[in-house]
Amino acid sequence: MEIFRSISEYVDISVLLFYVIIALIIFITRKKWQVESKFIFLLRTKWGINVIDKFTDKNKELVKIIGYSAIGVGFLGMLLIIGFLLRGVYELFFVPNAPPVMSLVIPGVKIPGSPIFLPFWYGILALFVVIVFHEFGHGVVAKAHGIPIKSTGIAFFGPLPGAFVEPDEKKVTKASSPVQVSIFASGPFFNAILSGITILILLLILNPILSSMIVPSGVKFSSIQEGYPAAAAGLEKDVIYTHINGKPIEDKTTFTNIISCSAPGDNITLQNENKSITITLTENPNNKEKGYMGVSGITTEYTLKDKKLKTPYQIVYMLTTLLEWIFMLSLGIGLANLLPLGPVDGGRMLHTALIDVKGKEKRITIMVKNKLDYISSINTSFVCSNN
Repeated sequence: MEIFRSISEYVDISVLLFYVIIALIIFITRKKWQVESKFIFLLRTKWGINVIDKFTDKNKELVKIIGYSAIGVGFLGMLLIIGFLLRGVYELFFVPNAPPVMSLVIPGVKIPGSPIFLPFWYGILALFVVIVFHEFGHGVVAKAHGIPIKSTGIAFFGPLPGAFVEPDEKKVTKASSPVQVSIFASGPFFNAILSGITILILLLILNPILSSMIVPSGVKFSSIQEGYPAAAAGLEKDVIYTHINGKPIEDKTTFTNIISCSAPGDNITLQNENKSITITLTENPNNKEKGYMGVSGITTEYTLKDKKLKTPYQIVYMLTTLLEWIFMLSLGIGLANLLPLGPVDGGRMLHTALIDVKGKEKRITIMVKNKLDYISSINTSFVCSNN
């Protein structure tokens, strides 16, 4: 029983059951799966190849332009993620309790030490969309340069679901270096495009719709600091307070403005339907002339304008949450794939670019050597003719 309790702290039993079922399905159909590196399972299919072909045929030149644009953006992204990692290494040694710069996320599983928890169904759907978009980018750019797609398919990286598009690797290696790098960079670039699309939908459509359905109803606090007036007065975290000094709290700005205009020794009364708490402010640690109550994580709470809006609001809210996770995962996975490591896109981009540079250096060296030999032969001929 203790084992199950410890497991349930990190993963819901229903989520664990889902992963067990997936593992059983893979085991039962194991002859259809290809295993790589002992924990990567690939199921090759022809799904989506027609979609890639038709899209590319209609937009070939545009896709090529996108692919070449991805090269510059990809290398800038590589520098960005390297900078993040270097900052993370610095903070690891010199900043106490600094959060990790990168973290593994598994839908429905709480990773010890990770600041991010990815809800199960949102995570599964968001990962599917992000990875399909990523692989679609590789596929269409390869196809635009005349490289056929051999297969597509489903992948499992341990418990993490994924997808893949497999161009003809022999033809990829025979293509010019810019074409190869554009194919590798296109996956992360399509992730950036997806992030841009989702943030525009959120800002221009979904968030305004949500805002039109709700009104501010008060504030709550995620943390109450021990040793300060709020804790001493019995203020509770995650409880909504609707009034301050007898007046409705419109949002957290109303609350913070009143506190910022208060002085040490002033009394602040917070109320809701169930209780009224009076707090005598103390000195603000950063400004002794300002009052301070000892709370943090102040957020505005909202209520529906009309109870009839409950179902539409829940639908739009779920869609908004899904797109928020798609935005974050698309950005994160796109940048992670730009790491200059062997198996990922960034590693292949850098490897191809360096080989190209080395090849050019070799060709320049040969050209210079040939030119010098030619000049030397002229000089020798000139000397001989003078003799």
